[in-house]
Amino acid sequence: MKKQYFLLTGIIFFGISLSAQVNFSKYFIDKSLRFDYIIGGNNKETKVYFNKLKEEPYWGGSEKNLIDKFNFGDFRVSVFDSTGNTLLYSRGYSSLYVEWIDTEEAKQISKSFYESVVVPFPKQKVLIKIEMRNKKNIFNTLFEMPVNPNSVSIIKDKQKKYSVQKIKYSGNSHKKLDIVIIPDGYTKNDSSKFHNDCKRFMGYFFEVEPFKTYKNKVNFWSVDAFSEESGTDMPRQNIWKNTILNTHFNTFGSERYLTTQDIEVVRNTAAYVPYDQIYILVNTDKYGGGGIYNYYNLCSADNEYSGRVFTHEFGHAFAALADEYQYGYEKAEDIYDMSVEPWQVNITNLVDFDSKWKNLVEKDTPIPTPDIKKYKNKIGAFEGAGYVKKEIYRPAHDCKMRSNSTNEFCPVCYKTVLDMLLFYSE
Repeated sequence: MKKQYFLLTGIIFFGISLSAQVNFSKYFIDKSLRFDYIIGGNNKETKVYFNKLKEEPYWGGSEKNLIDKFNFGDFRVSVFDSTGNTLLYSRGYSSLYVEWIDTEEAKQISKSFYESVVVPFPKQKVLIKIEMRNKKNIFNTLFEMPVNPNSVSIIKDKQKKYSVQKIKYSGNSHKKLDIVIIPDGYTKNDSSKFHNDCKRFMGYFFEVEPFKTYKNKVNFWSVDAFSEESGTDMPRQNIWKNTILNTHFNTFGSERYLTTQDIEVVRNTAAYVPYDQIYILVNTDKYGGGGIYNYYNLCSADNEYSGRVFTHEFGHAFAALADEYQYGYEKAEDIYDMSVEPWQVNITNLVDFDSKWKNLVEKDTPIPTPDIKKYKNKIGAFEGAGYVKKEIYRPAHDCKMRSNSTNEFCPVCYKTVLDMLLFYSE
């Protein structure tokens, strides 16, 4: 049986039309197929190994927009018919692993991460592909596998019982953006606090445009999956908590980077409701969070900046927006291939500025744009973004993706968020 699972490297994915959408009811049923795998390697090579398939009870995504049109993310999952010729579904995403391979540790050792993607449940045999973007922005196939939806190897375990809260219901999940909030570091005694925190953070969410105007396109859910202890892990303080999702600060050495590697538990918990985005709310007042495109969002619940961090991280995980501040890197070439544009829409190295937001720049605005009062409210190319001090540029003086001093997305980020929101809710 193992021979049917095979690894491919260096194969470029050509010739697929991404414009035409497919008929959902012809190819899929209203459930999800979860594909779990192990990804591992180092800064020079990456491999993927199949772990398991699982049937989940809901498909929260669109039944209309099945083919990804954005070309965002470090990875892409694609579902083809059994011949491999007809693309039925695709979605870009990123992961912790692809961040790790840029660390110093990845130059010294190889390491594996548990990962998971969710696709609509197929009616007939299909082919699933996982691709990874290289530094030249070309997607290469890492893994492909035929899947028979009638296979007895697809897990259909019944889960333990968790209560579900419908915080805001705007309508059919296939025509709305569904956000599920799941708790970490909330005990049963903290249940009222969690429910109140969910409502409070939903309020923060709808203070920000375009969500404020389009709130009727969003559903909010929560799952009452409580922990044995309150709080979260803080390795630098030697604080370790028994929590359901095992969140922790100090990811990759960054004091404020709050994440979890327990992806299987995250997916199991989110599966109680239809969802497009997972938001993990962590019961701590320490500043921090994290957001990874179509992977998950995290935010601490009780810091004074948590409201703004909540939507900043959502910008990452929902719309694949890059951070627009500099943090830790002097040279752009340390993390970017400077011969091609970064794939994120809100940063540029000016190699192909026409493909970014050049059309929004007024004729009298210089490129690069001096970060002075004269251009404070202009769209331009301001140096310092994507964690780098020099040679990477952002669209505006300030933006929600740059600092907590504003609660607004700049025009470039706003358009990207709105386009994504409409994609999920049409």
